[in-house]
Amino acid sequence: MELEKFRYDNKIVKMFAYATILWSLVGMLAGLLAALQLVIPALNFDIPYTSFGRVRPIHTNAI
Repeated sequence: MELEKFRYDNKIVKMFAYATILWSLVGMLAGLLAALQLVIPALNFDIPYTSFGRVRPIHTNAI
């Protein structure tokens, strides 16, 4: 009689790790943009969606 080989299904763990890395990068890039806007205010490019007041909540929620 042959023994069954037990295997773990780590697919969900890998997907969670990939999502963690993705959202960490998004949050860090948003934080970098927010920090640079404090130093160089012209970095919002006159686009309302990239103003400091909108980028900072994205950073704090993503991190």
